[in-house]
Amino acid sequence: MAWMQLVENAGSAARDYCMLERNLLAHMKLALLFSLLSSSFILRAGLVPDDQQGRLSGATSTAVASLQFFAAIATVIAGAYEYYSGYRDLRKMHAFLVAVKPHLALVSVVATVVFITCIIVLSEH
Repeated sequence: MAWMQLVENAGSAARDYCMLERNLLAHMKLALLFSLLSSSFILRAGLVPDDQQGRLSGATSTAVASLQFFAAIATVIAGAYEYYSGYRDLRKMHAFLVAVKPHLALVSVVATVVFITCIIVLSEH
């Protein structure tokens, strides 16, 4: 396995690696949430059953579901990018607690999708 390299556990290497894994798992959890929201909007399922009041129309729910699914994919890409760039820096013993610009851009897109979804859902009700 040429891509695996043992890194000496000096200083905070183990803690930094655990931080990278924890961040990757947080990204995966957020992507799973977006996927669940996307399915919920497609199926027009509500958290509280009611008589079809307060649910999005067919075209709106499809658009919001597409946005949520796009956000899930972007979250997975952002998490993987952050993990691999941080792992590469950890192996080379570089400081990696600097915010990388592609990750920040992808997370900003995801935050925008969350904000747009909130506005759409509130305006439909």
